[in-house]
Amino acid sequence: MILKFFAVLLISAIIIFAAFLYRGASQLEAENRAANGGKGGSCSGVSCQKCAQRVGVVNIIGNILMICIKGYMGVAGRSKGLIADAIHSSADLLATIIMIIGLRISDKKTDELYPYGYGKAEYIVSICIYLFLFGIGSFIIYNGIMTIVEGRLVNPCLSAAWGAIFSIAINELMFRQSICAGRHINSPSMQAKAWESRSDVYSSLAVLIGIIGAKMGFHFMDPLAAVIVGVIILKICVEQVKYAVLNLMDRAYDEDYIDDINKALQGMPNIAGIKKVIARELGPILEFEICLYVLPDISIKAGESIKQDAHNIVNEIVDRKSTVRVRLFAAQQIS
Repeated sequence: MILKFFAVLLISAIIIFAAFLYRGASQLEAENRAANGGKGGSCSGVSCQKCAQRVGVVNIIGNILMICIKGYMGVAGRSKGLIADAIHSSADLLATIIMIIGLRISDKKTDELYPYGYGKAEYIVSICIYLFLFGIGSFIIYNGIMTIVEGRLVNPCLSAAWGAIFSIAINELMFRQSICAGRHINSPSMQAKAWESRSDVYSSLAVLIGIIGAKMGFHFMDPLAAVIVGVIILKICVEQVKYAVLNLMDRAYDEDYIDDINKALQGMPNIAGIKKVIARELGPILEFEICLYVLPDISIKAGESIKQDAHNIVNEIVDRKSTVRVRLFAAQQIS
């Protein structure tokens, strides 16, 4: 009786949580339309910031609910796949906490010790998240394979399928919120967390298929679903660690911004040419270095004016938080 009451309580909490997410999305959409004169369009800065501030809390609450519902239904329903999915959600909860810590660190202002800021802390946090998940995924794969190889009989209850269904719905809502906010505030760790929620959607779908297959007599399908969950986790881990490592190594930014800035700079007066325009990502901040050739007898005042014009060009073209460093070189240095 107590267990049934606990299950009903969990399901009610999940339904209320889903309604909260939907209501929050509707409110932000209304604010966005108001900011754009009722025409919709891209998100306003205010609505994006509100959404981003809620991501951490929403993910913590959502993952706690997912751990409880999938853990309870996985054990009660004897589903290895759903138990593995509950472990995945436990890792997601830890990842969310680490993400919040990383955002707080990267948002610190520059100081004498770190004159370029703390933006790269987000990449370090992302690597920590995914290395931890890599270990979790490896264990899930090993356990699932051993269950199949040893021929252990796995016959989950059909009620366990509800845990997977709830997980698919909630994690898809959390993914859409996190990826939207992460892209608009340019947060690598928030986007990393979003893709973890999307991986939970895929893994829960695999678990649902595994449970149904096992009930149809294909008992290997439930542990196979657990293996698929592990493979999905490992794939995302490898991709995201690679992305974070490349940005820690200051990989050149290859978006269209660079070409657009080059074209705009060519139309500037008082410059003799463009030496280079490069950029790198520092967490949520995009840092540009612009090197221009100018006439050798130019005044300091004119030089400062050129720098300011270059700053203005970047600010007009780039739609994300950025810093610009402009360096001037005498034209006779052209080789």
